[in-house]
Amino acid sequence: MASPGLDLSPMLSLVDRANLSNHNVSGISIETDNKNVKAEEFKEAILSCKHKFSKGMSLRIEWKKIQSQGVSFVYYNGEFTVAPTTPVCEVPSSAMTGTVVELSCKETEGSPPSEYQWYKNGVALLEKTGTGSARAANITYTMNKKSGTLLFNTVTKNDTGEYFCEASNGVGLSQKCSVKRMQVDDLNVSGIIAAVVFVALVMALCGLGVFYAQKKGYFTSK
Repeated sequence: MASPGLDLSPMLSLVDRANLSNHNVSGISIETDNKNVKAEEFKEAILSCKHKFSKGMSLRIEWKKIQSQGVSFVYYNGEFTVAPTTPVCEVPSSAMTGTVVELSCKETEGSPPSEYQWYKNGVALLEKTGTGSARAANITYTMNKKSGTLLFNTVTKNDTGEYFCEASNGVGLSQKCSVKRMQVDDLNVSGIIAAVVFVALVMALCGLGVFYAQKKGYFTSK
């Protein structure tokens, strides 16, 4: 992370090797002490940035990370930026209709903090606003892009499907969790009634058995 007051030679914690170069632009000269800095994971690495520029010019320090996927900012406009990591998604495998169900999605490495988008069967879910297309779609859920939660106040069988979440913060590539299926089934009312009737019959038979035994004197001490 950046050391206080060290704006011109930012200190970065990087996992990958930093590839730095000398640059000369009209009126500006930039160089570094070490073009190939090697650092251990979760250890500190100091990258130097020496520069000269013409009087009266405005200067802004930017550090960029070069990867196979492209170039991303690491230090920009006085702040560090970190691409999101793969989020952790919690999706129940089964649920009963009419119950409250909450899906969660979270990653903690990104800077600035990530926003989250949920998908069902590969299609992005609309954010519930109560107007426009979201209202017309008769949405039964609430998606919070800041916290990453997807809340069903009364889940229905139509909510059965394959869900995944995507985290993004404008730095690097967005990251997705693995697809998880949620199966929503109706409450088996007939089965519950049958079970209650069965238990009632068993209790009734036990009561009759005790009454018969008492009548015959089986419980009378000699």
